Amino acid sequence: MRKAYIILGAALMSGFVCNGCGILPTEEEFGVAPVVQEYEGSNYNKYTVVRGDMTQKESISVSYQGTREVEITGSDGQIKKVCVQKGQKVKVGTVLVQEYSEDAEEQLNEDKRQIKSLQLQIKQAKEMKERELEQLTRTGGSKEEKENVRTQFDAQIKNCQSNIQLTQLDMKEAQETIAEAVITSEVEGTVTNADHSFDGGYAGSDNVLVKVQGEKKNRFVCKTKYAGHFRDGQEVFVTIGGSRYKAAVKKVSSEKLYLYPKNASSLQHGAVGTVDLILKEKKDVLSLPLALVYDMGGKKVVYMEGNNGIKETREVTLGESINNMVEVTSGLQENEQVITN
Repeated sequence: MRKAYIILGAALMSGFVCNGCGILPTEEEFGVAPVVQEYEGSNYNKYTVVRGDMTQKESISVSYQGTREVEITGSDGQIKKVCVQKGQKVKVGTVLVQEYSEDAEEQLNEDKRQIKSLQLQIKQAKEMKERELEQLTRTGGSKEEKENVRTQFDAQIKNCQSNIQLTQLDMKEAQETIAEAVITSEVEGTVTNADHSFDGGYAGSDNVLVKVQGEKKNRFVCKTKYAGHFRDGQEVFVTIGGSRYKAAVKKVSSEKLYLYPKNASSLQHGAVGTVDLILKEKKDVLSLPLALVYDMGGKKVVYMEGNNGIKETREVTLGESINNMVEVTSGLQENEQVITN
């Protein structure tokens, strides 16, 4: 009977000791290691530890500003005047060509005259209303007579105001037509061709009236919150349509860069591409996914397959983590396999 008590006490003490060394996580990014059974079979999914580079990068959008050339052609209409000369320097908005829009111009002038006349009629109606009301007041006119005067002149004024609004709509349409007949420069640059032989005549879409060559920029423009990560003179690679262009960095502001390529003559103005910025990098290191590392009593462990398919733990030492991958500085060798399930 005494022997039975001793066995029971030993069992209770054993349970107390096990509870005292509980397995608890110490960091949020690592899961708690599950209990290893004596034998779990050999059908494990595994991850092979490899050596290579760990890189965190940001792809930033850029656009190409080349030497832009503007070419103005006819539109099967009558050309009033080519307004520039070859060799002339022009700015954005400079009038290059003016087409005929006489009907619209006549309509605009007529609308202006009509509005001026209606405004005069409104002014006269208001003055006449006040004079007649004053006359009725002096002669003892009734309230009804005064109200009739107000009604009569207010109707005239309202009718004139409505006509002004309609005329203003016609005037806006005429102004838009005139604006469309005036062709302005979209770039700042030099006129390289101006054909005055079409002045007063007709020009089709095959007839070149004016050419303007803009400033030679030949650069990529980059706007990004990461501009501070670049330095003046740094060489980067811009990727556009599968082709790479080496370019030198010039910082413009805290959020703007110019990237000057060594050879981008084949690119079209406005082409869009990307430049990669390396934010963090570890070269030639062993690494594995963070999710395969567990906390066990303050140690970092992974699961390996031991003899006869037994699942066992192995302690590892870790370095820097990048993009859900973590560097392994000790505990594993290249091409070893870690259990993932």
